[in-house]
Amino acid sequence: MLLKGYESIKAVYLLLDDGDQQFLSHFNLTQAQFYALLWLAESAKNMSELSQAMLCDPSNITRVAGILERKGLITRQRDDHDRRMIRLVLTAVGQRLIETVHQAHETYTHQRMNVLTEHEQTHLLALLSKLCDGLRQQLPPRESVSEGA
Repeated sequence: MLLKGYESIKAVYLLLDDGDQQFLSHFNLTQAQFYALLWLAESAKNMSELSQAMLCDPSNITRVAGILERKGLITRQRDDHDRRMIRLVLTAVGQRLIETVHQAHETYTHQRMNVLTEHEQTHLLALLSKLCDGLRQQLPPRESVSEGA
């Protein structure tokens, strides 16, 4: 039973992932770029903070940040308090893009999830939250990578 549940979650993940890839391609964004922009829309972050937030290797963040910078969506700025620290900051163009894409993505996601009734969505959310919390507790702590100039 648990293995079937795991396989179902994996199949749903793959379908959601494929749909998101196709959707974001219309905005010339990858999923990593989209989620980096979302995290940066909350507040400027250094590479290490963004890496931890996105649960990915710092080298991936370096690559994604470089692409976003070349697209004019972010800039790298020295931290006012620690000049060795470089913070990633959304540009005005990046801010406008992520607002547009985020809104469109929410609409798209609502359309996709509406195959479930509101009651089913509530029940699914409760179960997934419980599973997510349990899985998060099983993760070993991520190593913190210091970032220099």
